Amino acid sequence: MCTRTIHINDSLMEQVRPMFPNDDVLQRWLEQQMESILMNYSAQHKPKPPCSYTDEEMYAIVKERLQSLEKGTAELVDGEEVFSQIRKRYGFKASVT
Repeated sequence: MCTRTIHINDSLMEQVRPMFPNDDVLQRWLEQQMESILMNYSAQHKPKPPCSYTDEEMYAIVKERLQSLEKGTAELVDGEEVFSQIRKRYGFKASVT
């Protein structure tokens, strides 16, 4: 278990204290509330993986790229530019060797 110190308004705490039979029950309730808040926060702020396309989205992307290759409209992007974009977008430390 992790121990943290939080500050709660004294008058507010005095308003709710009578609702609990003792300090141990109040403490457990506060811990449960904080755990619930942290779990919800964590669930809402999980980073998405770098490649989070569905199968259908990936199929459409590959199909479009293949069509541009077949039509001769595809553009070659320099390797260093690709890795620069990867570093900027995903934070990877990739480089051309």
